[in-house]
Amino acid sequence: MLLPALWIWTGAVAGCAVLAAAAGGNPRHVGEATALALAPALAGFVLWPILGRALGAWAFVICWIVAGIGLIAGSGGVLSPLGVMTGLAPVWVWALRRPRVAEAGAIAVLSYAGACVLALSAPVYQLGPYPEFLAVVSIGLAAGLIASVASTRDRPEAPPAAAGRRIAEVSHELRTPLTHILGFSEMIERQMFGDLNPRYVEYAKLIRTSGAHLLALVNDLLDLSKIEAGAYALEFAVFDVRAVVAESVRLALDSARKKDIALAMTTPELPVLVRADEQAIRRMVVNLLGNAIKFTPDGGRVLMSVRTEGEAIVLEAIDNGPGIPEQDREKLGQPFERGAGAARAEGTGLGLAMVRALATLHGGALSFHDAPGGGALVRISLPAPSDQA
Repeated sequence: MLLPALWIWTGAVAGCAVLAAAAGGNPRHVGEATALALAPALAGFVLWPILGRALGAWAFVICWIVAGIGLIAGSGGVLSPLGVMTGLAPVWVWALRRPRVAEAGAIAVLSYAGACVLALSAPVYQLGPYPEFLAVVSIGLAAGLIASVASTRDRPEAPPAAAGRRIAEVSHELRTPLTHILGFSEMIERQMFGDLNPRYVEYAKLIRTSGAHLLALVNDLLDLSKIEAGAYALEFAVFDVRAVVAESVRLALDSARKKDIALAMTTPELPVLVRADEQAIRRMVVNLLGNAIKFTPDGGRVLMSVRTEGEAIVLEAIDNGPGIPEQDREKLGQPFERGAGAARAEGTGLGLAMVRALATLHGGALSFHDAPGGGALVRISLPAPSDQA
């Protein structure tokens, strides 16, 4: 829950900035306040590998308090609704499962008092409704953290049915605010309530794009949790897998063109029937293509192949990129695991994990090989329909 919370905070802060600027806030002042509000999230992403340790947790909490002091001092001091920012410090300590929550609360109170003193000599920024917006987001974040951690803390391992219900509840809690962010940003982008500065429209588009990416990440996390809990239901049907592959290749063409990558596919002339969940197969193929395009250099080649091999149906994504080292192949496909070459590319390591999990649910497998002539070959093997009847 903590990593999605940081992403939600990032998207919500950006959304508040656009709304506040559109409502009359000084753009420069709102931009500076937004940079300050985003600083704790950036610190959280940087400290993520050690956030579960005392040093990392307290470094993050201190960053949060410092940002809160600056925002309170610049938005009215005692009268600022952003007093709730420092109040989140003990909530974060509790959510990070660190002791001394009471001490964190005392520090938060002292920090608020210090911010009020600083406000006496600090210039008041023209932020419009930004403090109120951000205060609402802070309260929502605190409520979400408390509800999420309280639902899992000090409880025995739940059976799959109960775990599935909890996952559904968390799914609703995460998707609802994200849907609101996407909807409001689209309204701003379309200028539904009047003309806006083109830069604000551009920012709204970035918020919507980032929010959609975050929603996809949340969906992957939730679906992986459902699979682990045995609560992910497949809807089996017999269909021609060639059509799904062709559609997925068409969807990936735009990404390939941006890198000047030649994207092609090869399929047999006769139908290739598979008994599977069509949406799951589409998701696997899209992830394979996205991964191949991501790691293929500009001007490279990616080939999506469909064929039958004995009693199996084989889907392969072949590229002429750097390839996958032998020592990385065992860990790839596990959640949050990335290969040695992944440091230069964006990603969380969830895409291939989702492919492996869905392939396993279908009685198939995911494997990694060297491509002929160099590069990577990522293969999904699925049973033929007669094997699943």
